[in-house]
Amino acid sequence: MVLASNNEMVLLPVNEPTFGTKRKSQIQTYLEQNVGAGLQHMALKTDDIFHTLAEMQKRSLVGGFEFMPRPNKVYYEQMPERIGDALTKEQYKQIEQLGLLVDKDDQGILLQIFTKPLGDRATVFFEIIERCRCGGFGKGNFSALFKSIEDYE
Repeated sequence: MVLASNNEMVLLPVNEPTFGTKRKSQIQTYLEQNVGAGLQHMALKTDDIFHTLAEMQKRSLVGGFEFMPRPNKVYYEQMPERIGDALTKEQYKQIEQLGLLVDKDDQGILLQIFTKPLGDRATVFFEIIERCRCGGFGKGNFSALFKSIEDYE
């Protein structure tokens, strides 16, 4: 379920853990680490994710952000097939260098990356996102994101 402001500039997804599977969901891990419900992550929208990440990386050595591990090489090799000609070859190269996730829906694409949790537990983290006419949440990236979170934990 997603709650939204009238202009859809503020979106509040409400997630719950998945039960009945062999593995513990990352939502369940969050609830345990946080000792209850709370803000899991905050998405920050940008109009130029490449510039934003360059600025964030400049500050990484002075108390800035660390990003989650990038997806494996196969993710980036298959990206042009999934995304098509919506991006240039240079953008594909930059995306892989930066470790971005990219998804596409019927309206456009989104580019996103996630920080590591801000504290010593798997709780609050930030998402940096650029939407290019895409209203989705990066559904195609969920498995890559969850694997990255699990690998980090």
